[in-house]
Amino acid sequence: MVEVIRRRADWDDIRLFCCVAESGSFGAAARALDSVLTTITRGVDRLEERLNTKLFERGPRGVSLTEVGARAYDLALTMERSSKALENAVLNSESALEGRVKVAARDGLAGLILSTQLPNFLHDNSRIDVVLDTAQHPDRPMAGEVDLTLTFSAPAPPDLVAAPLAHFHFGFFAARAYLDKHGTPRSIEELPGRAYIHHVAHIPAAKDPDGRRLACMSLLSKRFVTNSSASSFNAIRLGAGLSILPTAVLSIAPELVMLDLPVTSHQLWMVRHRDIGKSARIRRFEEWLRQTFDPRTQPWYRAEFIHPSEFDRFPQARQVVSAP
Repeated sequence: MVEVIRRRADWDDIRLFCCVAESGSFGAAARALDSVLTTITRGVDRLEERLNTKLFERGPRGVSLTEVGARAYDLALTMERSSKALENAVLNSESALEGRVKVAARDGLAGLILSTQLPNFLHDNSRIDVVLDTAQHPDRPMAGEVDLTLTFSAPAPPDLVAAPLAHFHFGFFAARAYLDKHGTPRSIEELPGRAYIHHVAHIPAAKDPDGRRLACMSLLSKRFVTNSSASSFNAIRLGAGLSILPTAVLSIAPELVMLDLPVTSHQLWMVRHRDIGKSARIRRFEEWLRQTFDPRTQPWYRAEFIHPSEFDRFPQARQVVSAP
């Protein structure tokens, strides 16, 4: 590991290497870190190049450590434990409501929901800065370690704490102008041939017992394909086609129309390292997140699906104009 320091191997690459060693494959490491495969492979490639050695034997069923890789892994674990001990020692002393909070979240969640509420948090917490990383550019990550991650997959590692935050219910939406011009689909069998706005990172349906939904989805006319939630949202809102959105979108775009088609649901989790919660600024931000996604005042985040036409049954809910 002295060689690692001498050759200035990036600590992030060393952590990627450790995750691959623990996961047994590059793909499994990418899923565990909620990252993309190329980021993992490039990180390990850089580390091998800087160390001028082969760390893994690659095979069709995954990877295994070489003899040198096994020694490097043991030393890397020692480095990681020392790093965490240093971080935790600093965090334990953090009692002031000041400093920076770095949050990782999907592009749509960050841009359409969090950013619309963040001004209130920044106003009430003038000494806490927020870094919101949507991982849109994995080769140019924002500086610093992530404090909190918002994800639709609950992680299992014992050193992480995953708390359920909200439920998102996804359905088909379109602008009234589009439906007036092209008609309103009344069943998923009527979807093929419709102009579909496709976001490549859309969360797939958790259940599709008879395969009917997936079969119809495969026949949709993908008139616009993007990896930008803002671009897809604006295209839908301006009548370019229909797409899948969470019912929560009506809190910012009440003019959209939810179609009477099957709904899928996914749970949103708030994830952090077990010891980082001792920081006052992290606790304050967690409290704000719970308020932001509070199902008592925002029925679209409840575990049970509440149809938008019923939102007005909840007197405390933020007023939303229900589409006819």
